[in-house]
Amino acid sequence: MAEKLVCPICGEPTRVYMGNARKDRLCGKHADELKAGKLVLDEKGNFVSTEKEESNQNELTCIICGQISNGYHFCKDCYKKYKDKSVDLRIKNCTETTILDEYGNRKYTCEDGRKVRSLQEKVISDFLFNNKIRAIYEKEVYYTENDEDKVLHPDFYLPDYDIYIEHYGMTGKKYEQMKEYKERIYKENNLKLVVTCPEDLSNIAAKLKPILKIN
Repeated sequence: MAEKLVCPICGEPTRVYMGNARKDRLCGKHADELKAGKLVLDEKGNFVSTEKEESNQNELTCIICGQISNGYHFCKDCYKKYKDKSVDLRIKNCTETTILDEYGNRKYTCEDGRKVRSLQEKVISDFLFNNKIRAIYEKEVYYTENDEDKVLHPDFYLPDYDIYIEHYGMTGKKYEQMKEYKERIYKENNLKLVVTCPEDLSNIAAKLKPILKIN
């Protein structure tokens, strides 16, 4: 008894052309898909849909923002924004992602256990801690410029004083321009700002105690 010729994918009758059945036994539909490149043979000799693979790639979303990322872990926008940074994320229930720190590189541990990005910031943080002054590290400052919402990340915010501390530890033309820009934003938004520089760190108490009115 002759073996029944059916499609190995769906079980429909194998396509027959001019009395000859297809050697791969594919039905008309799947034979057309094979010709169109929508089907391929895998290493085990099984037919695999390329459309399914493409669909799975399109469903993969960016682990930072959740947008479609076309088969990658990051969308183009997040890759461009964070490719040179370390990003700390909190992932809840494998679905909700919150950015804890978009700058990363908090390598220095302060006396209160807080982690900061530089030894210079550690000096300031330790002084505040030892003098029992509450401080929030990099509390965002939101503002609007040219109808665009923007944000600053000051080094420290002292909630009991309503004062921001910005430490400028670098030099250079671009850095000076950034410094002038940030100080203008604080002034325009009526925010109290204390600026420190590397020269202040040898005696940070002399710099901050008079401003904070502590002995």
